[in-house]
Amino acid sequence: MMTLSAREVWGRKGFRGGLSWFLLLPISLLYMILVQLRNALFSLGCMKSVRLPKPVISVGNLTVGGTGKTPTCLWIAQELKERGLSVGILSRGYHRQATEAVVLLPQSADFSTERDAGMSKAGDEPSMMAALYGQTVGIGADRSAAAAEVLRNTDVDVFILDDGFQHRRVKRNVDLLLLGSDSCGWTLPAGPFREARRNHRRADFLLVTAANEEWSLILPRNRGNVTFVGSLRPVSLLSLGSGRRKEFPLTLLYRSKILTVTGVADPTGLYRLIHEWEGEIVETLEFPDHHSYAARDWQQINRAGRLVDLIVATEKDILKLVRFPFAKDKLMALRVAMSVDNGSALLDAIVEKIKTSRSNASG
Repeated sequence: MMTLSAREVWGRKGFRGGLSWFLLLPISLLYMILVQLRNALFSLGCMKSVRLPKPVISVGNLTVGGTGKTPTCLWIAQELKERGLSVGILSRGYHRQATEAVVLLPQSADFSTERDAGMSKAGDEPSMMAALYGQTVGIGADRSAAAAEVLRNTDVDVFILDDGFQHRRVKRNVDLLLLGSDSCGWTLPAGPFREARRNHRRADFLLVTAANEEWSLILPRNRGNVTFVGSLRPVSLLSLGSGRRKEFPLTLLYRSKILTVTGVADPTGLYRLIHEWEGEIVETLEFPDHHSYAARDWQQINRAGRLVDLIVATEKDILKLVRFPFAKDKLMALRVAMSVDNGSALLDAIVEKIKTSRSNASG
């Protein structure tokens, strides 16, 4: 019997999807109560948070995947760099094999087959941020230990806490919450929300990256002055063949027959961007989020890719696929960046809040 995907259950597709969703509701209710209890313990000071020696900007969301947290972290890091501030990004490093805190420095980034060992220790998204974007990244389940490791290796002015909204063990000066295409409000496992939708009130600023009309009906009007709108935009196509970095214009997608290869939570954004550039997706291969590609996966990709012009992956997937041989410039990643409407105002507000919170702490 074919198993249902989480998205089919959350969307109540068909009889089985609707029945499964209904049966999961009691578990979701219990889950929400436990999460709210945990949040209350932190708010009351019964569970302690650690203050890092540098200001912290938390970037997070309410749901599982799909809101653009990593591109937003990279956008903030680049904007702060242009304002003369050095940044360290703190990440948990999902599905990594090491347990100790690890630091990736920009100069350690390479695209050779030897980077597999480093990626297994750090995780795919931290490796992408260091290798493709030149960021300093501290990785560890204990984000305070990761921050200490960063400061032992280099000096930074600000930490960005990637996927930090639920990581309340670290105090933050700024909470930026991303709101994406999921707006239903149902918590896990009957829905995609990791905590109650009303908890957006805990955030200092909101960044709506999808479903803007839906969120405008849900959010109270008094949050309008701290709510911004952003979206992912394609930048270029990236090839890392033979360990060399090479970029191509997006016009290469036009009328090309394309096989997509993804190991992400929600690949629909990639499909949308390819279609916007009139690329023809003839087949899709969807692997689990943070998937580690093996030789059998490469064989499956090569078989499916024989009759297409391009094999298009995400940026974090291409770093894991580059160790396998592909035809020259056939495997590419679609590079994306976060674009924020009136982004300078959001950055100004973030920087001002950091200054204010530091002044209050010293006073």
